[in-house]
This record gives sequence, structure tokens and C-alpha cells, in this order.
Amino acid sequence: MRYCWIVFGLVLSFSCAEKNTVQNNELSPKMESVSDSLDTYFIKLTELRKFNGVVMAFKQDTLLLEKAYNLNQDSQSSTYVSVDTQFDIHSISKLMTYYLVAKLESEGTLSRNQTLDMFFEGFPKGKDITIKMLLEHSSGLPRELSGIEGQEYDLTSDEIVNLAKQENLLFEPGTDVQYSNVGYEVLYNIVSKAYAKSFTQCVVDEIFVPLGMDNSGAHFFTKEDRIKNMAQNHVLKDSLLVKVDNIQRDEFRTARLFSTAMDLKKFLDHLKQEPYASFLKNTNGIIAKDGGSKGIRAQVYSDLENNFDFVLLANYDEMPFFDTIDDMVKLLKSEPVEYPKEINRKAITLDEEVLQQYEGSYTFADFDGLVLEVKVEDGQLIILQDGETIGELQAESPTVFFEDPKAAESFEFIENESGTYNALMGWKGIVVEGKRN
Repeated sequence: MRYCWIVFGLVLSFSCAEKNTVQNNELSPKMESVSDSLDTYFIKLTELRKFNGVVMAFKQDTLLLEKAYNLNQDSQSSTYVSVDTQFDIHSISKLMTYYLVAKLESEGTLSRNQTLDMFFEGFPKGKDITIKMLLEHSSGLPRELSGIEGQEYDLTSDEIVNLAKQENLLFEPGTDVQYSNVGYEVLYNIVSKAYAKSFTQCVVDEIFVPLGMDNSGAHFFTKEDRIKNMAQNHVLKDSLLVKVDNIQRDEFRTARLFSTAMDLKKFLDHLKQEPYASFLKNTNGIIAKDGGSKGIRAQVYSDLENNFDFVLLANYDEMPFFDTIDDMVKLLKSEPVEYPKEINRKAITLDEEVLQQYEGSYTFADFDGLVLEVKVEDGQLIILQDGETIGELQAESPTVFFEDPKAAESFEFIENESGTYNALMGWKGIVVEGKRN
């Protein structure tokens, strides 16, 4: 759908890449089976032109897989990566922020219960918003700053905080959850002030250097340039892989970090130690964070109860991201999964009265408040943005619709409490909910 490009501002040859570096004859039969299954999964994903990147997986501290999968085996190709390639990690910086707050709290410098009025003057609801709320996306601050599209790159951390003060809260602090990059920009500023240096220099000095993450660094605001072998980001456009700038003008520079799979595993291993594990794990004993932007995807994942970890890094964003993560988790638990395969969806015909119940406008908060309108036209659903048709949907079931029969992305309508419908929109493995207006 064209809305994918509107929202985000937005290889003709492949092979199954490098030889697996895992020595399978050192694994138990069960672990060897898991290793082979993981490898087969990503070979098939790559053959479908859905993946280009690096996968690393451990179980019970045993390396199961460390491998680069390349759409093009030519080492001079812009897509080519190795297990040592550095990737931008985007929102994985939030996990590092969480860690630094835990570290500062253990040292008595900060507390999760401190409120913003202790750090900034004139912050609306500053007496109510806590550091914990910023960490957990429950502050009420919006996902992005409003009215500055394309200018994010030029803003300093202090300027971002001043603009955040001008934003209207989406809800009363602590009463709801809404993913907020703005909230984390405020956290970056707090951590920076605690260490009296830029946030990225804090990460280098407090995480990368002590943990021996020698291939990790930041693009901006650090004393040294640690770039050695950076992956080039790519998108698919008109059936061709196209290079895109790793640094986008509509993104903040405050926490532009990069790393390698092995370095991120070192970070995960450190997080599994106390007091950090108790601070960072969820109720299921999992420490995980994803990150991504135009042309890039990243995931770190540690299951403390089932004793496995993995890192996934991709410089091409066509991967069905969250489906792939879910499948990796299942494989590492020795649960069955369906390997990636070519999609051939079949359309059905629905009565017009069924289609009419979905007519209306839907607001997608996670896409910066994007509003899409759904209408019935010539017996099918059409999607409009700002009055312009941007997609035509075919029915796969009475509630699930698609545009491209070869793609997994869907528009699914789910009944809400008011008796109407909300919409679940899929985009490159990400699913966001649009609420009926």
C-alpha cells in the first residue's frame, strides 16, 4: 500500500550466505536440531527475499547459530554483511537507558520515583510524571513532537525537552500506555545531566567500554569514531533493493547507536546479572527490545526462565519482523513452527452490508496519529488518506482484508466495546491498531 511510504516518509540475486560458524558436532542432538531448524528458517526467509542480516542464538550458554544471510554473495554489494558488521540499533538504546537508570539508582544518584519537576522547570504535570512512567511509556507524552517534521535532526537534547514541555499529554500520567520516543528523549537528557556528558558518551563510557563492546559506538556526540564496518540500510521499491541513508533528517540524533551481534550478546549477558535482571525483566522473565527505522531492523531477546538468548540484525526491512521473532522464540523452545513460504492469498466476495459496517475513519496513534478512512466502492473496501485513495482491499475472510496476495500484511477489523470496529493494520511484520473515530 502507498500509505506505508506516506507514513514513514518514507536484489535480484540471492544465496544462503556464509558457512555456519557453529560447530554442530559439539552440540547435543537436541541442540543440533534447534540449530539446524533456525538455520533452515533463515535460509528460506532469505530465499524469499525477506531477510538480509545476521542472526546469533544461544541456549544454555551454548552457541547454536552465528551466521550472516545475504541476498547477494558479492562482498562488494551494498547489501552484503558479515557476522562482524555493525548495524544501527535505534530503539535498543531505550534498553540501554533502562540499564543506566538502574545503575544510577543502585548508586543512589537517581530514583525511578523521582518526578520531572526535580529536573526541569515548567514541565506540565511535572509533579506527577515519574522516571518510571517515562521508562514504561505511561507518562502521557506523545510518540513524536508535533509540527517539526524533518527538523528533528537539528535539535539539541535541551531543545527537545523544551518542545516536549509544549506538547499536550494524551492522558493523565500513569493511567494508560502509549509508546513515546519523546518520553525517552527526556530520559536521555536526565541521564546526560546525571553523568555531566552527552547521553551517547554515557553509553560508551558506562556500557561499551566496561563490557568490552569494542565494535559498538554512536554516530554523534562522542569523543571517538568507532565505525569500522557499518551496514548500509535498504528498502524495497518497485521490486528492487534501494539504498537509503542510515541517518534520516526526521530522526533525533541524541541516541543514534550502532553495534554488532556479539557485542549485543555481551550486553544481554550483563543484564542477566543482579540488580539489573530484576529491574529489567518482565513478568515472564524476559528481557527484550526491538528497534528499527527505514531500511533497518534489530532485536535483542533473553529468556531467563528458559535460558536462551538471541540477537537479530537486518539492513533490509522487508522481514515480517514480529512473526519472525515469535518463530525464533518457538524454535528455541523446541516448539513447531511453519517455515517461511511463498504466500498466495485467495480473495472471497462479501455482501455489501458486511463491508458497510467497516466504513469510517480510524486513528493510528502509533503512526503519529495517522487517520485513514475506509469506504465501500464498487463492492470492495478502499482506503483513503486526506481524501486520496491509497489502497484497495480484497476480502480473505469476513474480517480480514489484503491488497497484495503475495504479502502477509492485512487489514483486520475487530469489534470494540462500543459495538463498532477498530482496525489492525499490518506493515512489514508490524501490527498497529487504529481506533474508530
